[in-house]
Amino acid sequence: MTRSIKLTYFTVITSLLLSPTVLAKEENLSDRIQDCVKISQDTAILTCFDQLTIKSSTISAEPEVTDLTAEQVDSFSKGQVKKTSEELANEINSITLTISKLSKTPYGQWKITFENGQKWQQKDSYKLSLKTGQRVVLTKGAITSVFLQKENTKKRIKVKRLK
Repeated sequence: MTRSIKLTYFTVITSLLLSPTVLAKEENLSDRIQDCVKISQDTAILTCFDQLTIKSSTISAEPEVTDLTAEQVDSFSKGQVKKTSEELANEINSITLTISKLSKTPYGQWKITFENGQKWQQKDSYKLSLKTGQRVVLTKGAITSVFLQKENTKKRIKVKRLK
């Protein structure tokens, strides 16, 4: 067995065995791997690593159990469920806010702070003139996108909420 094959085998086994769950279960695993590396005979090295993998695969990593509220359990992946007509009627699709502070990124995109403390940043490269004190409309788009436009205009830019 060539040295490069031994090194590859060692790397693969080490990455499998040194996962946090296995290390938490067996603290002396690193020492056992080092013992395997010191063996000079090819078949003995393979046998040593095989024994390590057999032992580590029998160790089952138990998932962490956390206490979840009924609301958290109910809301898990609820975005995939088709909304009822009542939920659609109660859903907010746009809001109107007043700009309190404006700045630009090095790439010329707007960074906008509104009077309610929300911070947003432009995500596309379209040009839109904005002023402090101006009222703008934020509208939900497809998937998770949000668009910003001045009141009574059609031109809009894509934005992302920072805070």
